[in-house]
Amino acid sequence: MQHSVVVVDVGSSTTRLGFGGEEAPRVVAPTVVGTPYNSGMLGSLLQHHGDTFSGDAAWERRGLLELSYPVQSRRVVSYKALEHILHDALYKWLPLVPHDTPLLWVEPVTTPREDRERICEIFFESFDVPLLAMTNAAAATLYSTGRTTGLVVDSGEDCTTVNAVWEGYSLHHTFYSSPIAGRVLTDRLLEYLRGKGYALSTPQDRCLVDKIKRSLCYVAADAEIELKNLRNKPRPDSYELPDEQRIFLHESQFMVPELLFNPSRANDAGFGAGDGEVGWAEAVTQVVRRAPSYAQPRLWESIVLGGGNTMLPGIEQRLQREVSARNNGGEQTINCVAFPDRDLATWIGASVVASMPTFSHLCLAREEYHEKGAAAVHLRA
Repeated sequence: MQHSVVVVDVGSSTTRLGFGGEEAPRVVAPTVVGTPYNSGMLGSLLQHHGDTFSGDAAWERRGLLELSYPVQSRRVVSYKALEHILHDALYKWLPLVPHDTPLLWVEPVTTPREDRERICEIFFESFDVPLLAMTNAAAATLYSTGRTTGLVVDSGEDCTTVNAVWEGYSLHHTFYSSPIAGRVLTDRLLEYLRGKGYALSTPQDRCLVDKIKRSLCYVAADAEIELKNLRNKPRPDSYELPDEQRIFLHESQFMVPELLFNPSRANDAGFGAGDGEVGWAEAVTQVVRRAPSYAQPRLWESIVLGGGNTMLPGIEQRLQREVSARNNGGEQTINCVAFPDRDLATWIGASVVASMPTFSHLCLAREEYHEKGAAAVHLRA
C-alpha cells in the first residue's frame, strides 16, 4: 500500500523519517556519510564493497572510514553528502518509491532562500517527487504538543535556539541561537574525565562519554546547594564499563549541564565554553520581550522544550523556576512544557502537518516546479 506522505527531518546528528499521521518515525539514524580511506587492505576491501556508506552503516564502520557530517549548526554544508543520505533513506531505509510519494521536509527556522531552493531542486531533480512541502521546525515542535502558538526552546547536538511562534508562523525577529548544546556538554565532560586521569582519546571513547552524559548527567535545581550535598555523599555516582572499571563523575554530573543555565558559573568551575552566552531563562525572557505585546502572555504560557539535549533530568523544572523568578509579577502564568518524547518533537509535529486535510495546499507540485523553477517553493510557505 502506498503511504500518502513521507516526513523527513535531517538534523546535525540524527536523521528521522517515516510516514505522516504515524506517532513516531520508522527510521532514526545518524546523519553521517563515510568514505573508505584510500590506503591499506581494509580500505581496499571497503572500496570494493561500495564507495560510500551512510547512517548506521557508516557509523558502524567509523574506524575504517573518513566521516563527513552534511548538516552543521542547522545549515547544510555538503549537499553531495546530504543527497547520499537521502538516497539511502528513501530507497533503502524505508524503502519507498519517491516518484510516487509526496514528501514533507522539516527545515530550520532561519533557512536562507537559496538553501530552500537547493533542497527543492534535489527532491524534484534527483528523486522526482510528485509533491513537496516544507514546514518550520519550531512550529512543528509546537504542533507535537497540540499548540500553534508558543515559545520553542530547541536544543540538539550543536545548536540551541529559542523562537516565538504565533498561530503557526515563526516570528523571525525574536530568534535566538547559541552553540552551547549537546556536543559542547559532551566535550566538557570528556575534558573533565581526562583531567581526572581517565584514558579517553579515541572517537569510540567520545561516544562512551556521550552515553555517560545521557545516562547520568542532570540539571540541578541549585548548583551551589548540589555542590554542598555532594560533599556529604558517601559515594559519588559512577558508570560501570564492561571490564567492571568505574568512571566517577563527581561534580561534573551537574556542573556540565550548568552551562545551559549559568554559563559564567560553569566557567568559574572550570567547565568553559560559555563566554558571551546567556542562560536559557535569560534567553527565553529576551525572546518573549522581542515579540509584540499582545502575543507575550500566550508565549509565557507555552514554553515548549524540544530536541535531544532537553532530555536531561531536571531541565524543565529549572527553566520553569528561573523564568518565573525573572518575570512573574504575581499574575502572569508561566508554563514550561516537556513531553516525554520531545527528542522527536519536530518529526512528530511534522507528521501532524502531513496528515492534515489541508496538506496539499502547502505543496509545490512537480509540474509547477518544472514550469516556474525552484523559486516557486517560496509561494508555498
